[in-house]
Amino acid sequence: MVSKQKRWGKKVAYIRDWKNVNKTYVQRATFYLDFEWAESWHDELVEMNNGKRGAQYQFPNSLIKLQAVWLNYFSYRGAEGITRQLVNLGHLPEYNNYSTIQRRVRKLSLEIPKPKSNEISAATDGSGIKMNMGGEYFEEKYGDGKRKKFIKVVITADPFEKDILKVEVSVEGEGDSEPTISEKHMKSLIEEGNTIDKFFGDGSFDKHELFDFCDQYRIEPAIKIRENADSEAEGSWKRSAEVKNYKKLGYEKWAKKKQYGRRWTGTEGIFSAVKRIFGERVRSRLVEQMCAEAHRKFWAYQIIKRYAEEKM
Repeated sequence: MVSKQKRWGKKVAYIRDWKNVNKTYVQRATFYLDFEWAESWHDELVEMNNGKRGAQYQFPNSLIKLQAVWLNYFSYRGAEGITRQLVNLGHLPEYNNYSTIQRRVRKLSLEIPKPKSNEISAATDGSGIKMNMGGEYFEEKYGDGKRKKFIKVVITADPFEKDILKVEVSVEGEGDSEPTISEKHMKSLIEEGNTIDKFFGDGSFDKHELFDFCDQYRIEPAIKIRENADSEAEGSWKRSAEVKNYKKLGYEKWAKKKQYGRRWTGTEGIFSAVKRIFGERVRSRLVEQMCAEAHRKFWAYQIIKRYAEEKM
């Protein structure tokens, strides 16, 4: 029998209120069976159809948004089946068929909820979502043998609140670079009336333009500096100052001072959670729908997270 060994390293001091965290996770699951919004079914339809030309809406956006979340687990026909059963149980007044669900979901504007406060921090990073299994099979059996591309998702999130702020999706090799997207996201957030106090980014965000952007809007950069960075290099005085500070402190002291470890909760932590809950693969076959489905995963995550926080 192997004797029990002492745990190596420093003792971990957990600062989370696990009792409250557990309640929040439980509350998130109630989202799927909360039909309070159905009480305003007809009032919502009246508002949606006010001034609308042509055919009138028969189903409120609240139902379509719920079905959009279901689609992370089920097909369009599966969403119809669930809706039919909810009508039979008396929770909903009417059901829509799968073709109506598909049409309405594709037209639905899946906007990420606004931050709870106008004072935020931001971290940007990207990760990959795999294409459907069928596509990979045919690529391997009949393709040219090259690695199949993935769907690239870039998010900007608040690492302290762990809230997704912006999402951009494209096919690998297409779309803007992550530093460009981060600047675009932050500019949009500022135009919406938010104040960004700090930006977190890994070594790929070590760009003159991004440092200049942070300087322009008085955002403190917590961007990891490349090891071969030259503090005397021209192009951005803000970056030069950050490089000097980085080299003076060394990585560990710099990371502690900048709270660089917080970047994880606004990037990798969210990517891990979304993939664990909704899966890391899309089922759609068309590229446009693959991107939309990937975006829907992150939208749904933030919708459910915000719902639980408001119910607590």
